[in-house]
Amino acid sequence: MFTPTTLRLPRTLPSTLTRRLSTLPRTPRRSLKHHLQPLQTPQRRSLSTLQKWTLGLKQARRDIWRKNPILLPLALFSAATATAIFTYIAYVEYTRVGPQYHKFPPPVAEALRTAVYYTEVDLSPPKALQAYKEALRIGIEMGMHPFSDEVVGIKIQVAMMLERAGLAKAAVEVLERTKGEIMGFVEGKDRGEGVIGVKIEKEEGKEKRKEVEEFEKQQRDKVLKKAVGIEMKLAELYSSDYIQDEKKAEAAQVAAVELCLKELHRRQSLGLPVGGGLEADNTEGWLNVTEIATALTDLAGRYTAQENYELSIPLQMRALDLLHTEEGDAPTCKQVVLLNSVAGCMAGQAQKPIRAEDPKKAKEQLFDAAEKWAQKALDVAARIQPPIRDEECDTSCVAATFNLGWLAEFQGKAKEAERLYGEAKSLSQGLGFEQGVSMADAALKRLTKN
Repeated sequence: MFTPTTLRLPRTLPSTLTRRLSTLPRTPRRSLKHHLQPLQTPQRRSLSTLQKWTLGLKQARRDIWRKNPILLPLALFSAATATAIFTYIAYVEYTRVGPQYHKFPPPVAEALRTAVYYTEVDLSPPKALQAYKEALRIGIEMGMHPFSDEVVGIKIQVAMMLERAGLAKAAVEVLERTKGEIMGFVEGKDRGEGVIGVKIEKEEGKEKRKEVEEFEKQQRDKVLKKAVGIEMKLAELYSSDYIQDEKKAEAAQVAAVELCLKELHRRQSLGLPVGGGLEADNTEGWLNVTEIATALTDLAGRYTAQENYELSIPLQMRALDLLHTEEGDAPTCKQVVLLNSVAGCMAGQAQKPIRAEDPKKAKEQLFDAAEKWAQKALDVAARIQPPIRDEECDTSCVAATFNLGWLAEFQGKAKEAERLYGEAKSLSQGLGFEQGVSMADAALKRLTKN
C-alpha cells in the first residue's frame, strides 16, 4: 500500500539532476536557431483544365476498354472501314467521275449526274430520259453548240441507256435521228446559226463569226467520225435478238463503209492525212487508219459469212492496203489476220462455180493465189516479235498453216497436207488452242480414211 510518505522524493535528487544536466554538450546558437524554425505545412498546386481533361481521358480510356472489351474494337473497325470507303469514294469522284463533267456547265453537269444515276445505279428509263432531256435543254439555253462533242455525246448516251434497258427499237430511233442531224450538219444543211437559239449579231463583228466557223470546221471531222460509229452500232442493234433485221444491219454497215471511203477520197484530193484530223498530229478528229480498216473488215466479215466472197475480198484488200501504207516496215498482227482472211476467201471462192472461159484454169489460179496469201501471212508473222506479237497473231498462224494443208489436200497432195496438218496441230498444242487441235485431228483422220 502506497502512502504519501513513500511518494516523496529524496532531497538530494534536484542537485544530482542539475549536475548531470550541466555535463551535457551545448548546442550552438546558430544551430539552435536553425532547428527551432516553425514547421510549415506543404502547399498543394491546383490542376489546370488541360491536365484535368487529360486525366479524365486516361481514366475514361481504362474504363471503356474494361467495360466494352468486344463492342469497342468492333466500333473502331467500323469507323476505320467507313473512313476507307468514304476516302475511296472521294478518290473515285475526283479522279474518274469529276473529269467526265468538267467540260459541262454546272447546271448541265448536275442534270447529267441524275441521269447517270438512273442509268448506272438504279436503272429507270423514264427518269433517266427526263434528266437527259433537261441536260440538253439547259445546255442549249446556255449556248452549247448543238454539234459539240458534249451535246452529241449526251444523245448517244441516251441510246446506250435505252439499249441497256432492253429498249432496242427506241435506241435505234434515237441513233437514226442523231445520225440524220449529223449528216445535215456535215453536208451544210444545218448551218447558219452557230448555236441553236443564239444568233450572231452583226455588231459582234467578223471575228466572232470566224471563230464559230473555225469551230464548226473542226467539229465536222469529229461528228463524221461519230456518224460512222453510229452506223456500226445500228448494224449491231439490227442484228440483235431484239430486232433480227439482217437487211437493215447490212445496209448500216454499207453506209459506214461508204462514209469512210467518201471521206478518204475527199481528204486525198485536198492533200489532208488519210487518218486523223485536219492536221497530221490531230488524232482526235477523223477516224485513224485502224478504225477505217475495222469498218471495212466488219462488212467483209458479213459478206464472208454469206459466202459472198467476190464482195468480201475487195474490202479486205482495201483494208490491207491502208494498214500496209500506215505501218510500213513494222507490220502488226492485223495484217496477218487480213492476209489469212484473204487466203480463206480465195479458197472459198475457188469451190464455187466460176463464170469464165476456162473455169478449171480460173479455179487453179484461185488456189495458187490462196496458197501465196496464206504463205505471206506466215512470212509477215515471222517478222513480228513480242510485245507486238500477241495471241491473235499466233492463232492466225495456226489458221494459215491449216489452210495451206487444206489447199494441199484439195489438190491431191496428201503427204504435204499431212505435214501441214501436223504442224497446225503442234502449234495449237503449244498455244493451248483446243479448236485448232480438234480441227487438225479431224483433218488427219480424214486423210487416213482416204
